Amino acid sequence: MNREDAFRALAEREQKFRSKIPANTPMLRSRYLGYVVDEQVEAARKHLQALYDSQLEVGRDFAALAEYAAHPKYAFWLEGVRRHLQRCDDILAEQPPGA
Repeated sequence: MNREDAFRALAEREQKFRSKIPANTPMLRSRYLGYVVDEQVEAARKHLQALYDSQLEVGRDFAALAEYAAHPKYAFWLEGVRRHLQRCDDILAEQPPGA
């Protein structure tokens, strides 16, 4: 994926996370979940920025590309993106149905 597509995919992922926050969630909980999404997506964005600033790329769904595997920081940055997005998934999955 080129840089623009990668950041667009991250923005789409952020919107998906936000849509998973139930509308009837108490205000404080909703704010907390929004804060978690903000923080984790921003951290993923920084890892993605580091990748592209180093002339590296990611594949679809932030998959690793074999041609960059030899770069000493590639796996670290890519795992950072995945870890922060997974953290959002995990927190939002903990929400009771119709919270």
